[in-house]
Amino acid sequence: MHYLIDGHNLIAQMQGIDLADPDDEAQLVLLLRGWVAAGKKRFVTVIFDGGLPGGLSRRLSSGGVRVRFAPSDMTADQLLISRVRQARNPSAFTLVSADREVRAAAIARKMPVLDSAAFAQQMEEERQMRQEPPPAAPEPKPLLSETEVQEWLELFGEAPPPERTVDKQPPSAAPRPRKRRPARAPEPEDPATLKRSSRRLRPDEVDEWLRLFEDTDKNET
Repeated sequence: MHYLIDGHNLIAQMQGIDLADPDDEAQLVLLLRGWVAAGKKRFVTVIFDGGLPGGLSRRLSSGGVRVRFAPSDMTADQLLISRVRQARNPSAFTLVSADREVRAAAIARKMPVLDSAAFAQQMEEERQMRQEPPPAAPEPKPLLSETEVQEWLELFGEAPPPERTVDKQPPSAAPRPRKRRPARAPEPEDPATLKRSSRRLRPDEVDEWLRLFEDTDKNET
């Protein structure tokens, strides 16, 4: 599609550009270049007032954007109307302007018309989409195995943070119970140790030792 654009009329609707800027035409052309490059089969002819001597601007024109300035004896609106009336295939063009007289000339030739404010909004939305891509899908959270959980508990003594999910593994075989060793009976105290002790023997303990020594003497004989 070939877009025939009323340059200064569009600048008045653009965000970030002011007609009082000394380089307002160049700013608009840069935006139009990005818009043309982002689409398929887009071609733009933008016409501005105030050209000396007027005509095609080779300095600003490039790629799919052609820039023309109206000569000193003609306004941009008059040049636009002339181009609309001379178009061989009006349906292949789209006029971008808010001027009533220019729009009437395009409608008379059944040329599609787009208001400058609507076109400016379309350009801004596309520009934001190119600069701000949609957010990427969130990455899956890592999972901990039971072995890692046990290592965590040994190091820190507490469960892992709640935002990490523990990977449930099939339960392992139950640990075998440990066999307890039977309690050992206390060994009899050595008589020599008892002799050195300050504790006195009870009568029953004396009888026990006498009986023990009697048995020992019998065995030795």
